[in-house]
Amino acid sequence: MDKKVGIVIPSLNQGAYIEEALRSVIANKKHTDIELVVMDGGSQDETLSIIKKYEAHISLWHSEPDGGQAAAVNKGIRALGGCRYLMWLNADDVYEDEYAVKKIADFAERNGYDVCYGLSHFIDAHGKITGEYPVEPFCRTALGNRCYLSQPSVLFSRRAYEQTGALNETLRMCLDYEYWIRLAQTYAFGMIKEYIGATRMYAQTKTATMQTVHVEEAISVLQRYYGSVPMHWAVTKVLANHPQGLLQLVPRRLLILLLYPWKAKILKDSRMGKKDA
Repeated sequence: MDKKVGIVIPSLNQGAYIEEALRSVIANKKHTDIELVVMDGGSQDETLSIIKKYEAHISLWHSEPDGGQAAAVNKGIRALGGCRYLMWLNADDVYEDEYAVKKIADFAERNGYDVCYGLSHFIDAHGKITGEYPVEPFCRTALGNRCYLSQPSVLFSRRAYEQTGALNETLRMCLDYEYWIRLAQTYAFGMIKEYIGATRMYAQTKTATMQTVHVEEAISVLQRYYGSVPMHWAVTKVLANHPQGLLQLVPRRLLILLLYPWKAKILKDSRMGKKDA
């Protein structure tokens, strides 16, 4: 194989942040063997001028309409056919430091893991650390309750990708969560207790603006792969559907008790069905 780690940066109108993402990967290239591709969905802001500024460090980049983030990642991975390990970094996220990729790739190689993940920070629009992603030790059962892996801190092997298949391109928000669940059907995940990636949280992120879609997709995914959905997802769905209602003032534990008799109806009414996951 030509390269140790292949990294895809999917982007769309992230001109305010993509330079930080690119510089983050380029810094990591000093310490490990990385091939970088950028799959842009046809940005209309300053994204393309920034990509061109760093062309010397990018093996391949495209800017054209695509089918969304999952489609962009799949397209990028197909272009990274010679890489032993794979990662993707959203255009508004960064790696923790210039040794992050080396640390997780070496950990995977040293311990024979096909999937590895590390710790992760939340950062704001200015790159300031605001919190910590709730990462947990690997447990297949627990993964059916919550997503405890932070996407920019996950690495998986080319072999695992080829066996598991591509990311689900029908998903807009839970493409990573659904993929971790599929990977976990075959592989045990290695957890490295080092900070690898940082997820940027700000008002315009998909996570902040598409909560209802996120919840509906998660419910659909859990129904498909686990056959059941924890009650806290039903409560989250109700709250997402009533962001300004009085329910927001009720303690979450009490809502779980109050809404439990209607759990089946809440989940059945989800916009996405089991067949769509």
